[in-house]
Amino acid sequence: MPGQSLQFGEEEATRVLRAYGLRLIALERIWKGTISQNFRVQTDIGPIFLRVSPGRAVADAEFETRLIWHLLSHGLRTPALYQAHNRQGFVTVPGRLKGQVAALAMVYEWVDGYELTDAEYDERHAYEVGQILGQLHLCTATLPVRREGIYSLSHLQQRLTKLRRHPRLTDDLLPLLDRLWQEADRLARQRFGSLPSGVGHCDLFPDNILFPSARCVRRARAGSEPGPWLIDLEQAAWTTLIYDLAVSLLACAAPLPQMNAAAKGGAEVPKRCGPMLSSTARAMVAGYQRMRLLTDAEWTALPEMLRLACVRFTTTRLTDVHLQPSVDLDGETSGESKESSNERPTQQSDGKVHSKDYRDYVYRIDRLQEISPEALIYGLR
Repeated sequence: MPGQSLQFGEEEATRVLRAYGLRLIALERIWKGTISQNFRVQTDIGPIFLRVSPGRAVADAEFETRLIWHLLSHGLRTPALYQAHNRQGFVTVPGRLKGQVAALAMVYEWVDGYELTDAEYDERHAYEVGQILGQLHLCTATLPVRREGIYSLSHLQQRLTKLRRHPRLTDDLLPLLDRLWQEADRLARQRFGSLPSGVGHCDLFPDNILFPSARCVRRARAGSEPGPWLIDLEQAAWTTLIYDLAVSLLACAAPLPQMNAAAKGGAEVPKRCGPMLSSTARAMVAGYQRMRLLTDAEWTALPEMLRLACVRFTTTRLTDVHLQPSVDLDGETSGESKESSNERPTQQSDGKVHSKDYRDYVYRIDRLQEISPEALIYGLR
């Protein structure tokens, strides 16, 4: 759900950095994300990334801390998490009342990278993302702690039930809610418990992947070009591994046709496998299987996992974006509908545009219903 309102400026940032022995020089807001506030902070040792999460539980921050330090020790490319003077990977941001905790703050290494939109992904980029996701699943197999994810089918069904009473709900959305409920109910009767599971990213979208900039590549040691960084592990949790791959396939290899044509300069749209671009999706699966081979049971379950991902992100974008009140850059809430704001693609500080429109996933589930499971599996193998 969207984060709580929090006023965070130079005074608050100075207090946070003091817990790390750092001095604030400049604070720049990065306008992206719906849960946390993100900043590029210039300090006396150079730039860092600061994330402030209102209302976040300490147990979640502790889990993310252990996860990141575990991944770094196993060689996975993710920005390093700084350790505060309290030997934790986070510090508390005090609230207005005495003893109140308004938010948790975490400080990360600043990495020199860039994002791509889903329409800009080619086979090389998709292969690298599949490979780092497979590496993540291998690394977390030895993680001594686990956290359950919140986006279970029962959780999604609860959201859909509450949506029917939402004050901003319009009649035109009722058929979609019926359709999502029926799909969730059908998926809930499936048996997925025997599939390989572990700690996954659970939210590996294009804006959570940074590719190395030209300067970063030049600084790299002789040898192969450095791969991407995996960022934003806030949602990382125990999940079915093939579902984690399905999320990334739909996020990175299934651009809408008009967006793909625009990114390619109006060139002919490549062949598709359901909602996904065939060559890009196959490259991602190949990269993943370089690290971890999919079992026959996972291949069989993949079409259903893709549909489950569609149900999840259609639902969450309805609740967290489309039906939320508008929030301006100063954090003030207006009474206007999201029809004229977050429903549109949002432009990030680096100029990249990432759509948060629930209809993107309606399109994807439509295309999945048009292709048989056998044809989809054959197209990706």
